[in-house]
Amino acid sequence: MPQLAWWSKNDKDTYKLINQIRYAGIDGAKVGQAVEDAVLASLTDRHIAHVDTTSLWYTQRHATYHTRTQEAMASQAEVIYQPGFVHDGLFCKCDMLVQNESGTYDLREVKAKNGIRKKSKAAPLLDDLIADVSFQDKVLRGALGMMYSGNIYIVHLNKEYKKDWDIDLDQLLSREDVSDELMEPALMDHIISNIQQHIPLTKDELDALYPYEGQDHMSYFGTLPAKQSIRKLPRIGVKSAPLYHAGKHMITDLDAMDRESFCNSKWEETALMRYLDLRDQWETVIDTKSIKNRLDSLQYPLYFYDYETISVPIPVFEQTHSRQQVISQYSMHRIDEDGSITHTEWLIQHGQTDNKPLIDQLVHDFWSGDGSYIVWYKWFENSRNNETAVMYPEYEEIFAKVNTNTFDLMDIFKDQLYFDRRFGGSCSIKKVLPVLTDISYDGLAVPNGAIAADYLAQLAQGLLGDQADSVRADLLQYCKQDTRAMVRIWEEVKKKVGM
Repeated sequence: MPQLAWWSKNDKDTYKLINQIRYAGIDGAKVGQAVEDAVLASLTDRHIAHVDTTSLWYTQRHATYHTRTQEAMASQAEVIYQPGFVHDGLFCKCDMLVQNESGTYDLREVKAKNGIRKKSKAAPLLDDLIADVSFQDKVLRGALGMMYSGNIYIVHLNKEYKKDWDIDLDQLLSREDVSDELMEPALMDHIISNIQQHIPLTKDELDALYPYEGQDHMSYFGTLPAKQSIRKLPRIGVKSAPLYHAGKHMITDLDAMDRESFCNSKWEETALMRYLDLRDQWETVIDTKSIKNRLDSLQYPLYFYDYETISVPIPVFEQTHSRQQVISQYSMHRIDEDGSITHTEWLIQHGQTDNKPLIDQLVHDFWSGDGSYIVWYKWFENSRNNETAVMYPEYEEIFAKVNTNTFDLMDIFKDQLYFDRRFGGSCSIKKVLPVLTDISYDGLAVPNGAIAADYLAQLAQGLLGDQADSVRADLLQYCKQDTRAMVRIWEEVKKKVGM
């Protein structure tokens, strides 16, 4: 998106905020660094020079990167880590250059991804990767001349590799030669020319060249949408673009013809259309009969459970692969037919890289697999159960029974059987909970699942030091809140429908 490049150059604060929102607070640089460190570890038999400019002011870095990179090359370094080059007004920073047998340098681009190709029969490189390495290739050819081999390798993670005691870097890392998959030089020149022309423009001038097409509101406009913005409508996506251009920015601007445009390709009513109809009623709408039918299907005991997981590029737990979502914590509220409630939970210890004790206790708490297992967004928990059954085949049967008997409490709200304008069109538990009950997630030290996953990764790797106990307490509170929230929502829905 041209606007993202514009924010990056002209408004660093907005660009930083956009990335925080887009990636839910996950530090992408830290994730990528772990993979780069693994690649460097695989090259420790070579003379490595690190081009470091972190102590310099931002405005000084481009020219200084180039100078320090040239110094590293003059020192006969075989591997130059994070080199930077300036040529013909263009700057690029590479992950690393590696000297080959001919004495010239190959480009190695490192990606914290399990794959670098589109999921199609031809399997071409992902578009962003083609643009990335093509630009670097252009600058390197100008800046290095004959010292650049023109060989380009993308190093990424091998999704088939599973950790077995010490990490085998040769198995963990895959290297693909993409030298022949670059953009045509004329196309790259055209893109560069456009960027050079667009960056000095005002935001209004840029937007006039690239009208809004339904992109993420924050990325395009640099602000979150207003409370009554059409961008607040669930599942509106690209359908918001023609409305914006027609001057209909707010939900109250929509007329009957606009609403009809939300039909699907068969001219059938969609969830978005139902949402607007329900929203017009200005009151809570409850489909009592449908909700009762769904809740009547539940069998005691009821197990309200929730997982928190670790997903990191370099596997931490034995027999797990890169970026696998590994169960590292759970909370469970069990309700028996007499109404008694029992809470159980488990969380890995600081520096623990084996989740077998956790899974053993989880299976014990699952009892026999009978009863109903209640979650919020069952795809996630069911997927983790399937993966765990592969890790521990002795528990395959009980995880299969749990998945068969799973009930997704979120569906009552996703399917708009229970509708309240205050949900804001969302079926997130964090939106539903404060409307139906007197509790919320406000004030928790761990505010969301992304932060929980980051803390769990640090916990497993033993990186928290004296903070470990307090972080564990915060994680336990957050996960317990998830299952407590489901119980409270279930109780309130039952009251509303007279059960």
